[in-house]
Amino acid sequence: MSLQGMDETVMTKIYECETCGVVTAVRGQVCAPRGVEDKGSYCGTAPETGEMCSDMKGHLAYVCGSCGRPAEQAELLCNPLLTG
Repeated sequence: MSLQGMDETVMTKIYECETCGVVTAVRGQVCAPRGVEDKGSYCGTAPETGEMCSDMKGHLAYVCGSCGRPAEQAELLCNPLLTG
């Protein structure tokens, strides 16, 4: 079977924690992962106000400058700012 002409774009799955609103590309880093389609489904909305997942506390390097949502990867936010 030839793959010629097929779209080679690989889509990365994004997960949002239903407890605290953290977004990540690694499902196992949040305690209550929920798959989301793209940034448009969560960016610009206020994250949940619950306790942050313990696995994420040491990994978060970015926060959205628009809505405050935390993330490990900058590309998951519309206005990523380094934390710390």
